[in-house]
Amino acid sequence: MNLSEFLLKNLNPPQKDAVETMDGPLLILAGAGSGKTRVLTHRMAHIIGNGKAAADEILCVTFTNKAAKEMEHRIYKLLSEIQVPIMSHLWINTFHAFCVRILRQHVEMLDYKKPFTIYDSGDQLSLIKRVLQALNLNDKMYPPKSFQSRISHSKMLGLQPENLKANNSRNIVDQKTLEVYTRYEIEMKKANAMDFDDLLLKTYELFRMYPGLLQAYQEKFKYIMVDEYQDTNHIQYLLIKMLAGSHHNICVVGDEDQSIYSWRGADISNILNFEKDFPNAKMIKLEENYRSTKNIVNAATSVIQNNTERKDKTLFTNNSDGDSIQIRQERTEYDEAKFVSKEIQRLISSGHNNLNDYAIFYRTNAQSRVLEEQLRALAIPYRLIGGMRFYERAEIKDMISYLRLSVNPSDNIAAKRIINVPARGIGKTTVEQLDHLSIEQNITFFEAIKYAVEHREFNAGTTSKLRRFADIIDDLMVQQNHYKLSDFYPLVLDKTEYLVMLKKENTPEAEARLSNLEELSNAIVQFEKERGDDASIAGYLEELALASDLDKQDAEYNAVTMMTLHISKGLEYPYVFIVGCEENLFPSTRADDTDESGIEEERRLAYVGMTRAREKLWMTHTQIRRVWGQEQMNLPSRFINEIPKNLIQYSSGVTSSSPSSFASRYGSRGQSQDDDSQNFPNYDDYSESYSGSDTSKSKSGYSKGQRVRHPTFGVGSIFDLEGANDDLKISVMFQDKTIKKFIARYARLEKV
Repeated sequence: MNLSEFLLKNLNPPQKDAVETMDGPLLILAGAGSGKTRVLTHRMAHIIGNGKAAADEILCVTFTNKAAKEMEHRIYKLLSEIQVPIMSHLWINTFHAFCVRILRQHVEMLDYKKPFTIYDSGDQLSLIKRVLQALNLNDKMYPPKSFQSRISHSKMLGLQPENLKANNSRNIVDQKTLEVYTRYEIEMKKANAMDFDDLLLKTYELFRMYPGLLQAYQEKFKYIMVDEYQDTNHIQYLLIKMLAGSHHNICVVGDEDQSIYSWRGADISNILNFEKDFPNAKMIKLEENYRSTKNIVNAATSVIQNNTERKDKTLFTNNSDGDSIQIRQERTEYDEAKFVSKEIQRLISSGHNNLNDYAIFYRTNAQSRVLEEQLRALAIPYRLIGGMRFYERAEIKDMISYLRLSVNPSDNIAAKRIINVPARGIGKTTVEQLDHLSIEQNITFFEAIKYAVEHREFNAGTTSKLRRFADIIDDLMVQQNHYKLSDFYPLVLDKTEYLVMLKKENTPEAEARLSNLEELSNAIVQFEKERGDDASIAGYLEELALASDLDKQDAEYNAVTMMTLHISKGLEYPYVFIVGCEENLFPSTRADDTDESGIEEERRLAYVGMTRAREKLWMTHTQIRRVWGQEQMNLPSRFINEIPKNLIQYSSGVTSSSPSSFASRYGSRGQSQDDDSQNFPNYDDYSESYSGSDTSKSKSGYSKGQRVRHPTFGVGSIFDLEGANDDLKISVMFQDKTIKKFIARYARLEKV
């Protein structure tokens, strides 16, 4: 069997076409579960095997470290099977890791020193707070997180303060933000640090400033491949277009139906306009799904076809029909959580006993609390993706700060975090005075400490404490050059007396923190094992900064997985529960009916969630859900109504005889009592029943179906009345389809 036959075997015709198309711009529209990673790796191996490019002459960009490592593993395996040796390192990276590799080599051309520090969002926020203090801006009136968001948005658009000033771009940032952004950049440069957005923006600036360097990398990377292209933001788009500018050998793989990250800068127009950017582009559609049952694929396809911002493609599968989509109604979110937990328990008891096969998705993190409670009540282990991360724990961040300051004494955020950890008697006032001194003298925070000691800026006691801290850091800066990381880390623990502090506490909390510090040691040893001679403190800090939540997932721990729908992208599970499928929750209130692009992104989110399921899918909703302590009634999600009725099985845990009860309207199993499909409950049925058909007057003068006006929520229709006199409660459905319950005597409702 020759090379091509080996690489093309077991591929369907569109997959083969994608692998064999090596030159020129190529757009691969890869539907959910259509084998895009297989196509990408086989295509890369095909290019290398046919001698079109060496292994290090292909740039492949992914969106998670996990995906990059998986692709790298597959490439090595494929090339070893076809006996093609790899003589150099592969360039399979996330955008940020790719840019770090470039900046690590050339950062001095941007007037930075090696090594530079990467600030995470917490570090960035701390620096913004410091900037606000320096500018005498009240952080109550000017929230630091708002500035953080606007600065990040500007950088994603490729705009630095000087660009914003020149263009007078008030539609992007206001004058105060521009002032903060400008000062923030000065402080970042002073700290020899970059934030996450800088990694891309500074690389882009590097290529713009030095055309010769850009040309060198254009010639180096003969082929460029980009995974998840629908998730690229503007600066990523500019970088890729720049690198492919000379040869146009660019292959992008993505699915506009899975573009769900506009809130963090992703621009769906990048994939929709690819053929405009590269007029000679070839488009190949991967439409066969290998993951899910036919019912799941058909249901998800029926939902997403309601979107207009998409290419013309239709997902299909040759898998079996499988079970119907289970739509479940419960009265409250507690009942919903009980149903999900007991359903998992039932399936486990019946032999489906690998908890890793079960996933629960929700629209917002706040929904997880009641689910956690019910899972704990049934002693069902679970993992929460998106909760408190290991590297965000205080003791871990403290140790990382010591490591950071050891290699980069300009790191102000790290210095300020650990100046009094463990406690050295250096108080907040001293830190503020040092901060002011660093601004006044235009020096780093650590240099300000040394300046204060040398010039006796404080009393003898404080000066002595500052000198001891400075001596510790100076010693660590020297020692880090003589030890490998796994030996240097215990030295840091010893020199700082961090372990002594925790042991003196002698509390369960202190013991847990000691265990975490031990686990960090294990992580460092593993890092050295994987990286060998390339392991370094700077390299480890880079990897920590670039690691994502999903990259830290422990797949070996047998537990139900819980996460938001956004985090679920790229994953798959045999059994999936999507909870909270209600209007104003999913789709979110942030995407109202007047915002068509917002609704379409919410629909794409539904499509992503549904196509994570391999064998069985549940979608649940409730009659009542507490929001800010108040009971709120929402219609079932429109996405439920968009699924063909023949693919659905309804059930309900609601036993009341209210108009919206599945049990009373559609039989004890929640299905229509006859075969007429129009009797199945749907979004419109709910709208009709909630609008109220009972016009009988109550003694209060209110009646079901009556139109009323609320001073805040506007005009709506009464659909339910409870109690009488002072205890009368009125439920009203407003024009945005939200349903709110009021105590009549306080509600100030006006009859229309």
